[in-house]
Amino acid sequence: MKELRTNLEANSDVSVIKQQTWKLPIVLYDLGFSRVKRLKMDVLMKMLLFAFQETEIHRAANLAELLLVEELFIRDLMEKMQRTGLIQLEKRGYRLTAKGFDYLEKGIFDEEMEGDDTVMSFSSVHDEYALALQNEHPEASETMPLYRYFKKAALNKERVQQLLLSEMVFPEEEGFQVIATDVTSCIEQETDFIPCIEFQLYDSKQDLFYARIWNTLSGTWDEILAKQIEEREVVRWRKAMEESKK
Repeated sequence: MKELRTNLEANSDVSVIKQQTWKLPIVLYDLGFSRVKRLKMDVLMKMLLFAFQETEIHRAANLAELLLVEELFIRDLMEKMQRTGLIQLEKRGYRLTAKGFDYLEKGIFDEEMEGDDTVMSFSSVHDEYALALQNEHPEASETMPLYRYFKKAALNKERVQQLLLSEMVFPEEEGFQVIATDVTSCIEQETDFIPCIEFQLYDSKQDLFYARIWNTLSGTWDEILAKQIEEREVVRWRKAMEESKK
């Protein structure tokens, strides 16, 4: 804390008019999600999908006879294709779905996997969703005041889904890649309280009041929190200084 203040006052025109510490609530959630194993489509799979696209197929036996492949094996593949939405049974037989067309064109196939889970953090004052970091930070004491402009907010399901799809990206290995596909559960757990150090500053050369907030979780100056405070309080800080000079 002393080092932060020293750095701020390195400019002789800048003075700290007030310093205080408070805690910022960050809510943690257990986030469950579904996954698939994305594989490059083999020749037989491509032949099957192409057959569903071009021919009226009613039974696995038709394809087994056409491709000279064991019927049981074809039936298993067809069940997998139905389950993953690549084909569907219509009056005229099995037909390729829009998803099936897309996968055939891209040459990929998704195989369902057991679901997984991770921990997500949500800061309502930042409107920020993130996978929870394992960073160690100082513990906020119970007596430390709560951030004065903290407000609770409901989760946005679309933002949670976007976070999952953008962050849960697994490296490709052995010819396949694991892909997170959908949020299956989102359960609120504990609230983490992050100590923040606030400096209210005055630059005499520019006649400017401003705030700097040190966020101990990110280990950086938090511009969002500083802006929230400045928008609400800078006029009051100036008035207090003018009153003190009378």
